[in-house]
Amino acid sequence: ANALTLLAGAKRDRDRALANLNWLTGMPDTEEVSKADAQITLAEAQLADAQREYDRLKDGPDQADITAAEARVAALQATLNLARLEAPFAGTITELNNMAGDQVSPGTQAVRIDDLSRLLVDVQIPEIDINSIQIGQKATLTFDGVPNVNYTGKVIEVGRVGLAVQGAVNFTVTIELTDADASVHPGMTAAVNIVVNQLENVLTVPNRAVRMLDGKRVVYKLVNGQPQPVNITIGAIADINSEVLEGDIKAGDTLVLNPPSTFMSGGRPGGFMGGQ
Repeated sequence: ANALTLLAGAKRDRDRALANLNWLTGMPDTEEVSKADAQITLAEAQLADAQREYDRLKDGPDQADITAAEARVAALQATLNLARLEAPFAGTITELNNMAGDQVSPGTQAVRIDDLSRLLVDVQIPEIDINSIQIGQKATLTFDGVPNVNYTGKVIEVGRVGLAVQGAVNFTVTIELTDADASVHPGMTAAVNIVVNQLENVLTVPNRAVRMLDGKRVVYKLVNGQPQPVNITIGAIADINSEVLEGDIKAGDTLVLNPPSTFMSGGRPGGFMGGQ
């Protein structure tokens, strides 16, 4: 509507200038004629501009105008986005170091966000044990800050590259808690036991009772109060106990804990603790 009004006004200006010229051409004043010619030229130029603007608006913007406008909008939106902090993931704000209106310096931590819906524990596993760890294995966890409570979890990631620290190579294994509650907080220290093998209805002996004698594993069983070496074959080995596959022992036998490699003939296990 505005372009149409401008076009009509330009036509009126041109017509008035032309009428003025026609009147002046009958007069002898050359200066007035030149001035009228200039007004006609200007009016025709303005009319042409108004016609082009009217045609442009009537036909709609071309693709170049649309592209340029979209680019301007995108640039303004990018500038606006710089004034807003967006979290990289959904979570809960657990630490806030700045308030509204504060200036945030580059490289400083303004906010900490944690995903409390999924708690993970990183465990360092020695290289001698890493090949026993597999994704999906169950784990039990205890936390210093939550005494007398056992939690469960599972292995979700096993590191492929070890890290040497003071000559010892460890691999990072990630455990996900499956029954975490509000008592467990990010940053707590955890003790983790990973179940790499679970056996049922097997005979076990304390590792402290096992010794090597003549190249064979033996335990010392008390028979009539005297220690007697018994050859055994060991299966699965855990931190405290080991599975017995073969040997002349049974559940309920009394064994000598922490025995020396050999006993003197007829000697007694004085000072050694017995155990089952």
